[in-house]
Amino acid sequence: MSHNHTTIVILAAGKGRRMNSMVPKVLVEVDGKPMLEHVLCSVEDSKVNGKPIVIYGKGTEAVRDYVGGRGVSVLQEEQLGTAHALKSARKEIATREGVTCVAVMNGDNPFISSETIRRMAAYHDQKPCPIIVAVGTVDSFEGWQSAFSGFGRVIRGQNGLIKAIREAKDATSEELHIREVNSAFYVFDNKWLWENIDEVDNQNAQQEYYLTDMIQIAVDQGLPVRTFHIPIEECVGVNRMEEREIAETIAKKR
Repeated sequence: MSHNHTTIVILAAGKGRRMNSMVPKVLVEVDGKPMLEHVLCSVEDSKVNGKPIVIYGKGTEAVRDYVGGRGVSVLQEEQLGTAHALKSARKEIATREGVTCVAVMNGDNPFISSETIRRMAAYHDQKPCPIIVAVGTVDSFEGWQSAFSGFGRVIRGQNGLIKAIREAKDATSEELHIREVNSAFYVFDNKWLWENIDEVDNQNAQQEYYLTDMIQIAVDQGLPVRTFHIPIEECVGVNRMEEREIAETIAKKR
């Protein structure tokens, strides 16, 4: 089934400074090919609205060149956080007819599968809500799963719905024991997204605009934020060389 009313946005503007890389972060190779290639293949195989929007930044024009005609590349003028990056796609999304939801994923999540993308889009059809968050659960934060210790924790209310995503650096010691983590793959209701994204502020240590703040906005409005469980391997993001080594280990196991 093709979900033509879902538009996919891939955030791919990172320069890869933390990886000491000569190429933009999403073009760093995992399992023999650039991480962005893994993501593009999964998007294409998912049949969810064929051409994704790929956000690149100044200094990462190689990302635009790599994508070529496989997607619509949009420049994020300044790198001011994930919510700011998504806003760069607003004009392009507005030109697309019948878009009811926007799926947002990172270009450095090499193991996100076509099945997960397809099922997330279908889940939004079944249970429309402002945001669906793809989450994974670790057995522990040891061994290769130590890569998730820096991930945001999923805080749930008594009704079982998400109450907050607590970034690891802001979490209490009790919250750090929560084994359910945020993959940073979201599906937003298109109308709600653009009505509320300008409410995100940059009052944080990095002075950046974060997509996770959209969750708090929905919760404060009394609206449900739903979760969709995916295999923990699919949550892997690669920001540092140690995480790349973990990704290579997982690739060998798969």
